Amino acid sequence: MTRTKRPSKVQFPDGAADIARRFGITIKALRLYEKAGLIRPVRDERGWRTYGQAECERLHVVLLLRRFGLTIARIGELLAHRSPDLAAVLDLQEQALTDQRRRIDEALALIASARDRVAAGEEIDPVALAELARSEPFRLRWTPALEKLSAETFTPDQQRRLARIAPAVEAEWNALYRELNEIVGDAPDTPHAMELGRRASALIVRMTGDDDEMRGALTRFWQGGFADPALAASLPMDSTRWHFLGAAMAAHASKVKGK
Repeated sequence: MTRTKRPSKVQFPDGAADIARRFGITIKALRLYEKAGLIRPVRDERGWRTYGQAECERLHVVLLLRRFGLTIARIGELLAHRSPDLAAVLDLQEQALTDQRRRIDEALALIASARDRVAAGEEIDPVALAELARSEPFRLRWTPALEKLSAETFTPDQQRRLARIAPAVEAEWNALYRELNEIVGDAPDTPHAMELGRRASALIVRMTGDDDEMRGALTRFWQGGFADPALAASLPMDSTRWHFLGAAMAAHASKVKGK
């Protein structure tokens, strides 16, 4: 059966509330994307915003790129040069979801095996417990609320820098968050903790260029996230771990200075 392509200029009667609900985001997020020029809803004769095929396709692309960790500024740069290739984006999304499904299936298999062993009265050995712990990723999960906090905290230039650097250091940060979760009850001046502090300091320098203003903005971003329980749920570590990591960084710096 041949598919009939919908004309790209078709305009739907749905307003902002309908589109926000269908895409699972807030009206504030829609307004933020519009203000940044990422989407351009059309005004009807009454002045109400309406969203057509082109706007919905762009919104789909924007939301997917946000899930991949790109900042609003970086997405704006990408979309400024050409219209989004929806087919290519769908291929990318399919691959990402396939990878995610594989990881979830593996985690569910581990849980099922552990459940069977518990039901049989067996103990779960440390190796199996470690595998279960590693099946839960420690990473920053971008949400419209976090996007808003980022836009309010970082300047456009700082956002552009983070967009360039963040993808290259994401895996290193995720590994660090996972290790941090394992030792947070230890003293921050243990060798392992100080090694995490050294790695965190190096990553921060790479992200900020060792710029004091950028460091300050990064600190304000985390503090703002911790201050709001809804935002804190999207962060890869809580305030206790954040302060522990800061103490580990200070301990490492003190050790280096004392040499």
